[in-house]
Amino acid sequence: MPIRPEGLKLIIATFILGLTIFVLTKNIILTFPFLVLLLLVLNFFRDPERYPDSTDPNDIISPADGKVIIVDQAKQDDLGIDKIFKRVAIFMSPLDVHVNRAPCSGKVVELIQKSGGFERAFLEKSEKNARLIWHIVNQKEEDFLIVQIAGAIARRIKSFKEKGDEIKRGERIGMIYLGSRVDLYIPQNYEITVKVGDKVYAGKTIVASKK
Repeated sequence: MPIRPEGLKLIIATFILGLTIFVLTKNIILTFPFLVLLLLVLNFFRDPERYPDSTDPNDIISPADGKVIIVDQAKQDDLGIDKIFKRVAIFMSPLDVHVNRAPCSGKVVELIQKSGGFERAFLEKSEKNARLIWHIVNQKEEDFLIVQIAGAIARRIKSFKEKGDEIKRGERIGMIYLGSRVDLYIPQNYEITVKVGDKVYAGKTIVASKK
């Protein structure tokens, strides 16, 4: 299983600490918590290869692993875009893969960080939590927005891209430490193909198709 390079230092440190405790004490009970911690860290930083369920570039893929908690229509006020989008909100548990991927190909025309609270990600008011907002424009000049939202546990969002970068559908674009929530805003001329309660996978599951 591929591991994110961001986690290598923590993985090595946890392994060395656990090994040191075992060598010094020969006590499996004292060593066991470090083994559990090592497994959790490995799980957190795992980064499996993913391939879209459809090769049609008009099919929009999930930006995150998790469970769909909202399918509705909404505006996103942070960027000042006066449009109502179709929205799919995905709750990422601490056990899900934390790497986020591009739902479509295009250019990152805006990437802004907003401060906010740290409410539990499945609550409606978590929309105003600390967040990173992506504005992606595809080759057809269609606007897509991704909002990576921090939660009660997850308080760090990392971007692998910058404003002005070209991104490819399914490409890794960032991660939210310890899970949380990702909202995807999709143009009205797309049909949502998932429903509340569905399990989705970043870079794999089709969440919307062109009408």
